[in-house]
Amino acid sequence: MRYLPILEELCSSDSVLFMVAGVIVALFISVKFCDTKRNLLGLIGSFVVYAICEVLSNFHTNYMLEIALLFVGTLALGAFIGFLIGSIVSVRSRGIDGKV
Repeated sequence: MRYLPILEELCSSDSVLFMVAGVIVALFISVKFCDTKRNLLGLIGSFVVYAICEVLSNFHTNYMLEIALLFVGTLALGAFIGFLIGSIVSVRSRGIDGKV
């Protein structure tokens, strides 16, 4: 995983806690929204933030920027997972008819 430093760090250390925090916050937000369009925007937005952090962390500048990118990228990855779960739950709770 030479080109994915955030995933590599996630697998080799305890930064999973940051991802869990992102999942919890995103689940809370997606359940509060209970709107498919807003959940989809959160899903896409968090993935874009993660992808940008992953790409920028491949350029070695200074350590403070790399730590910040690692932190934000891990939270964004957790938010992506949280919005994905929240979207599935909100679609399932509406039922097939779309009625609340």
